[in-house]
Amino acid sequence: MIVDSTALPEQVVDDVISSGFQSAGQRCSALRVLFIQQDVADGIIEMIKGALKELHVGDPALLSTDIGPVIDERALKTLQQHVDYLADKATLHYQCDIPDNATKGAFFFAPRLYEISDLSLLKREVFGPCVHVIRYKASELDNVIDQINATGYGLTMGIHSRIEDRCNYLAKMSRAGNVYINRNMIGAIVGAQPFGGRGLSGTGPKAGGPNYLLRLVKEKASPENVQMTNLTPDQLNLHHNPDADAQVQLLMANSMRDEKTWRATPLNDRVSVLRQLLAKIATVDIIDELADDLALTLADARAQLNRLEKHMRKCTTLPGPTGESNTLHIEPRGCVVCYADKSTSFNFWAISIITALGAGNTVITVASELFFEEAMAFRDKFIATGVAPGVFQVAKPDQLQAILAHSHLAGAVVAARSSRLGYFSEQLAQREGAILPVISAEYYDTLIKRLVTEKTISIDTTASGGNTSLMTMVEDDE
Repeated sequence: MIVDSTALPEQVVDDVISSGFQSAGQRCSALRVLFIQQDVADGIIEMIKGALKELHVGDPALLSTDIGPVIDERALKTLQQHVDYLADKATLHYQCDIPDNATKGAFFFAPRLYEISDLSLLKREVFGPCVHVIRYKASELDNVIDQINATGYGLTMGIHSRIEDRCNYLAKMSRAGNVYINRNMIGAIVGAQPFGGRGLSGTGPKAGGPNYLLRLVKEKASPENVQMTNLTPDQLNLHHNPDADAQVQLLMANSMRDEKTWRATPLNDRVSVLRQLLAKIATVDIIDELADDLALTLADARAQLNRLEKHMRKCTTLPGPTGESNTLHIEPRGCVVCYADKSTSFNFWAISIITALGAGNTVITVASELFFEEAMAFRDKFIATGVAPGVFQVAKPDQLQAILAHSHLAGAVVAARSSRLGYFSEQLAQREGAILPVISAEYYDTLIKRLVTEKTISIDTTASGGNTSLMTMVEDDE
């Protein structure tokens, strides 16, 4: 949760207590780290300590109990190990009193409020009633959101501010699947706040939302599609280049440098750039020679951009009570690899790149010898539109293994008929970290849906001075 100097302190404290300590902090969405702008940190910390003093830890069967025990002995031992770890690394601001754990089956852990100097001190998730405060300067807000995103976890994030533009900016830059503004971070409601995380916290699809059914459907590949999973790199012509790791580090550094700017570029501007690109490649001879029907591919690509605009133009307003705003947003995955070899049609390869870029992703296309010169021409024409070079890059097959193992990668697009499809699945399954998709859609509207992720933003519109939407309500004519 990020709290700035304009936040309403009473609201912050109430939401910290419910988000961090309710259910003994054992919710997947619970508050673990509280970033507070240093200008107001002392006052808010004192208020949280005062609220913690009023909490009663005990038997959850009693109405007087605010916080119960943790789930089992293993959970208790893990939390006690965390306390030992922080003994000389953090400041303990407050610790609640707890009943005696001598009784068989009692696993009470004292709710604690710590202050730490840096997010990197937390090496793993702390699954219990333990909140860690970090102070930040107003000028460090972008660094704060970058730190949070860099952890790789992306389930829930809270924001407390009475500056609407700041809330919107932080919500957009967050890599969490569910963002809560000026309210607590727990208790997502089916239909109103579709729930699901990204990165190390999930694969992106939302349970309980308007797109839920589509996430349970598997596209059926054409009968002639053959997935070869046991071929050697020699058989796949994917020899590993000893220098590939250094080359891929440079590619990924370029992608990370330019990703935020491209992601923040308005949809209309991204689509405009890609329409310029399509016009430019129409005059490139080597691309015309490779394509079965370049005019048809360009027409398909323009139609795909129209579908993309329609899909991403507006957020979806979800139902909810008066005083609460719930919206579902479509966002890019991140850095994706688009693969092309002799079993890939030019049409699919070109449209996969156009779709990925249009959605706001950065792209590295791994192109075999058949596609390589055309891919370089494609890249040059794209850069000629004025876009940063890290947004679209070209790599060779001997760099593929290193690309698929890189932590910055967010997914891979492979033609459904490619004999390399099984290889991609195996390589991504062996990765450390987040589970990544192998995207092999045969239908272009499905391709759009798989190259984006969903984010739910829930706002308590009454928390920062009243619900202004009520002031503009008028009676329906009917």
